[in-house]
Amino acid sequence: MSSTLKRGLFHIFGGLCAPVAALFLPMTVLLISLGVVTFIFLAFELLRLRVPRMNRRFSSLLKPLLREEETSRLTGTSYILVASLIAFLAFPRDIAVLALCFLAVGDAMATIAGKQVGKRRLLGKTLEGSLACFASCLALGFIVYYAGLNIRLLTGVAGSVSAAIIEAMPLPINDNLTIPLFAGLVMTVMQL
Repeated sequence: MSSTLKRGLFHIFGGLCAPVAALFLPMTVLLISLGVVTFIFLAFELLRLRVPRMNRRFSSLLKPLLREEETSRLTGTSYILVASLIAFLAFPRDIAVLALCFLAVGDAMATIAGKQVGKRRLLGKTLEGSLACFASCLALGFIVYYAGLNIRLLTGVAGSVSAAIIEAMPLPINDNLTIPLFAGLVMTVMQL
């Protein structure tokens, strides 16, 4: 299995933890748990970045799951945790769930498709990756709508479009943060 596919699967399953938990846990329990996990993980990340031996060990153990730049910067997991916490604080539960699903699945599908079949470059990313992001987010929007979550179909479509646009843009901020927050904001406005 390629490292891109391993990272993609890790991104999907790890990224879906908070949104799935939100469907079963009371919001207070979710927020406290997510806050504690985020704090501990960020503290660990800052410590490992300051202690070279610890960082080398961490990087060696998780090499198949890490991108090259993550050996000297925060990992994508840190951004996912922070985005999850902000999303559940800022948006209605169902919108936060869908926005985080867009991140977990859409971003991973963009990377996998972009690396495996991507040929046409668009803003530094591949058109094929961006289309895979949009298609998977759109599918999630339909699934969530038909599963009965409190999200209108047009809201899910608008969130899918916004998630794909943000994923395709070469922003200086990690897209594990920007995708769910932008898509969540768009969907919150659409629900009004």
